Amino acid sequence: MISTRVATSWLVLVLSLLTLLVSNATIGMAEDKGLDDLDQATDLQLRAQNPQDLEKVVGLCESALEKGLDEDNTEFAKQLIVSSLWQHASQYSAAIFDQPRPHPQWRNIRELVTKDIDKIFKYNDSFAEAHVLNAKLQALPGGSREKAVKSVDQAIKSYKEKKDQKELAKTYLLRAQLREAADQRMADINAAIEADPTSVEALQLRAAVHVEQGELDKAIADFEELLKKNPANVAVEQALATTYASTKQYDKALEHLDKAIELAPENALNYAMRAEVHEAQDKIDEALADLTQALKVQPNNAAALLARSRLHYFQENLEEARADINLLLQERPGFSQGVLLRSMIEAADGDFQKAIADLQNILRADPTNIDLQMQLAAFYVADERPRKAIQVLSGILAADEGNWRALRSRGDALLSVGKHAQAIEDYNAAVKLAPDNDGILNNLAWVLSTSPKDEVRDGKRAIELATKACEVTNFEMPHIISTLAAAYAESGDFENAIKWSKKCVELGMEKLPEQIEQLQDELKHYEEGKPFRELQEVEDKLDPPARVLDT
Repeated sequence: MISTRVATSWLVLVLSLLTLLVSNATIGMAEDKGLDDLDQATDLQLRAQNPQDLEKVVGLCESALEKGLDEDNTEFAKQLIVSSLWQHASQYSAAIFDQPRPHPQWRNIRELVTKDIDKIFKYNDSFAEAHVLNAKLQALPGGSREKAVKSVDQAIKSYKEKKDQKELAKTYLLRAQLREAADQRMADINAAIEADPTSVEALQLRAAVHVEQGELDKAIADFEELLKKNPANVAVEQALATTYASTKQYDKALEHLDKAIELAPENALNYAMRAEVHEAQDKIDEALADLTQALKVQPNNAAALLARSRLHYFQENLEEARADINLLLQERPGFSQGVLLRSMIEAADGDFQKAIADLQNILRADPTNIDLQMQLAAFYVADERPRKAIQVLSGILAADEGNWRALRSRGDALLSVGKHAQAIEDYNAAVKLAPDNDGILNNLAWVLSTSPKDEVRDGKRAIELATKACEVTNFEMPHIISTLAAAYAESGDFENAIKWSKKCVELGMEKLPEQIEQLQDELKHYEEGKPFRELQEVEDKLDPPARVLDT
């Protein structure tokens, strides 16, 4: 028989165990209140068809966590959130990185994906792939370089811990592209190669950096190593050709382009590149033949049409040049380089009104382009509208009073309309900025020697300027020697004026046959003991009716 004391103790123990079991069951029920939401999330994640389904999965998981889950289910819910967010982010970011051109709304997409990534980091800050994607997004225009570098640093740390050498190498390369300092960039590239010696991308990037830094021998060594890995790599053959051409090793450049053509005879770029090398060697016929072949392979290739038109223009084959540039502009209306070349062709053919209209069209899109404005002013002068040129040049000088080219050009235009004092002011300002420019020295000396306006002539200074201009050009330019003769004549030294004028006529027979009559007329003045005087007073042509040419 069990004693009353023992029976009582046993009852207490049983009651205690029952109380503990009930308590644990109650706790378990409390911890798993979110289990239904988690089950729904799990089922939906397996059936997810679109980004909206993934968003619902995340919402259900977050609801489950808020309602309560045990430790294991809590961890599972977090993993499911991260997985779904990553799928969601990857699908949207593909519109930026996996397309030939980013989606027009890429900035909005980046903002959306960044929100996903920020939430991923809330649950898993060591998710390397998410850090890599974040770095790429932040590296885009308008992003944060600081955030990009921070993410890529974290990704490198994670891949090192995983000992994933290939991904580690890719991430080093990503950081290299974010670096501003050349030594840091190269250190990351070398680290990538050390992590994955088979990385072609790393070798290519290192070669490119070597080219950028002028270390061409090192670049060539990397390119050659790439060819060992893949002898059929056309892009590397092209890169080697470009590198050799940049050092004027044209024969080696041609060897690699010949190989590239052998590997890819239907690649128009190969022929276009070989044409450039031929042009650099002044082999224009060979260059034209290659460009023609490029256009046979790829009709209407914009780069080949532009290059062939330009070569025809330089060869003064204006009809051929015009035919190519018109075909290019049919394919790419408004292409600025094409419109600019067309304006040069039109000017060479004497149609300055069309040339001017073309330049004006380009300037509407690029109104602060000084080179285009300078060219426009030159066309106005050639079209006998120097006062329009003066307006353009004055606009340039209002923004940059130290532009000596504009000062010289405005001086020339002012000279052509008889405003000698103002021309001399511009020449004086220009010669201070470019004291060895023979054009400025010559034109200033000429007006100081030949102006009919007594108050502006200065024979002594003209001799100094003209002498320096002759020295700069090794006494080989007849029009500058003509100026020296005029300066001596203005100073009353007709002996030297005749001496230099005869030298000028002698050289002019060969170099300036179209001006020989004027040079002989100047000599006649000096032989008669008279200085030479010149006053131009060009009257501007009326502006043509306003029109916008088809581009």
